[in-house]
Amino acid sequence: MTQNNNPFEYEQATKFTNEEIIDYYIEDFNYGRFIHSRRNVFLVGERGTGKTMALLYHALPVQILLSKAKDEEIKLDLIPVYIPCNTPLTHRQEYKLLPSIKASLVSEHFFVVSIMHAIITAIMKADVGLMKEEQDKLLIDLEFTFNIQFPDNHSTFEAILLALDRVNVQAQKSLNSREDDPNLINLLSFNSGLHPLLATLRRVDKFSKSHFSLMIDDAQLLNEYQIKLLNSWIAYRDNDLFSFKVTTTRVDAPTYATAAGGSILEDHDFIRLDMERPYQNNTSDFGKLSRDIIEKRLQSTGVDKSPEEFFPIDPAFERDMQEAKEKTLLMAKEKYPDGSSKQISDYVYKYTRANYFKERSPRANLPRYSGFDTLVHLSTGVIRNLLGPCYYMYDRVYSETRSNRSQDIDQIKIEYIPPAIQNEIIQDRSRRKWEYMLDDLSKGIEGCSLEEAKHVYQLLDNLAILFKKRLHSDISEPRAVVFTISSLDEGKHSYLMDIITIARRAQLMYTYMSAAKELGKREMYIVPNRILWPQRGLDLIGQHARVSIKADYLLKAAINNREIPFGGDSNDAKIMQLDNFQ
Repeated sequence: MTQNNNPFEYEQATKFTNEEIIDYYIEDFNYGRFIHSRRNVFLVGERGTGKTMALLYHALPVQILLSKAKDEEIKLDLIPVYIPCNTPLTHRQEYKLLPSIKASLVSEHFFVVSIMHAIITAIMKADVGLMKEEQDKLLIDLEFTFNIQFPDNHSTFEAILLALDRVNVQAQKSLNSREDDPNLINLLSFNSGLHPLLATLRRVDKFSKSHFSLMIDDAQLLNEYQIKLLNSWIAYRDNDLFSFKVTTTRVDAPTYATAAGGSILEDHDFIRLDMERPYQNNTSDFGKLSRDIIEKRLQSTGVDKSPEEFFPIDPAFERDMQEAKEKTLLMAKEKYPDGSSKQISDYVYKYTRANYFKERSPRANLPRYSGFDTLVHLSTGVIRNLLGPCYYMYDRVYSETRSNRSQDIDQIKIEYIPPAIQNEIIQDRSRRKWEYMLDDLSKGIEGCSLEEAKHVYQLLDNLAILFKKRLHSDISEPRAVVFTISSLDEGKHSYLMDIITIARRAQLMYTYMSAAKELGKREMYIVPNRILWPQRGLDLIGQHARVSIKADYLLKAAINNREIPFGGDSNDAKIMQLDNFQ
């Protein structure tokens, strides 16, 4: 990477070269060991949490490249194949015009062919070193198995890909002809297409002990038949030949139903890995991952700085916060004259930041947001949310540096991001997010009307008002910016949940499951995207607590733009200490 490239590029992972994936990816052993296993795995997380990047890094071409770079022997005991679902083949809509049985057959055909295509492409790109004799034998075996004529004057794998394309053309012609066309019987299925291909590859010496790890990316984009078929394949008990690694978003996650009418079970048929990290601070898993990501990207530009040095905190903010800490310490000693050191330190931790925000003049400018820790919290646990502001900050400094100097652009080296620019970009991204809700939400989220977009805005607007009141009040947990819904009636409040689902699809809200106060129960808690809060002057670094709000209040806030009642630590919007969650 040249020095004038922005190291915080956050394009979708499929746009990166294999070399860039290696440069950028931070390997997480907790994920990697499961992706490299022979087990079926679901990786769950919203867009931007790193699901695609994880699959691409562990895919065959990148792993071969890594082995060559380390001058290690290329091992083919595991063949990880990346299979995107966001492709023309899996987006075919013809099945909607067919009877149920034929719709299932057609859906399976296009899905199976896309997987077969991905397998051959991965082996071809990885250049695993098959001898010509092995390639010739492979073509002969495939020709016999599928009764397909392969084109001459092409390499082995190009010929296979062309043959698969021909199969699809024939299927499409069949679909476009009369409904009782007998050619429909030639559609490929798992048992007549994918499984025979894998078994044939296994007869090649290099693949004789290989296990094929089929990595299905964005399974929520599959149609209803394909989802049931995939689950049926996952339910197979024999994982010697193949297994599936499946990524999906949390919102709009596919069902676990199978084509046979049953369902697959977690820990029995598959294991589930959560790609989202609910805690964001220096000591959390996400905080450590964020540090590794920023450090690695800085190193790619030759910058030997820690994240804190590259994204320094505004000195004036640090001074104000120190003053707030000293005042809070005096308050703690007055409140607990005979208190233990733990009582004192807990009080200082809980109220220092709240007192800073509380004592600011109502006419004062918005707080100045800066520092690496602020960026980590701002991300709300999503990698893309972390890289986005960093990208624009770096681009602003680079542009200003370039315009102010006659130096060769290749010699420009950004050593840090000034706090003023950090704050400016954060406020700009926050303002744009609020504007997006009003201007573009109905255009960007399928099925979202202008009225629903307005209700999403009003819900978040009133939540911001509630959190601001809490921040300025003398209550037990003033900095809480997470909420749960109480007194929820699924029938009465179904529209409220529809509005929250739209907000989740737009990544304006995120949800997690946590232990409830009632023993043994679980409840959903909701985290608004923290990029919204700078424009409202809220503290991005919240507390491990959640506010319980009645469903009626939330519904009226969304529909009628009515403020959510707040009476301190009352039962109307009561606070609960956030338990450890999974």
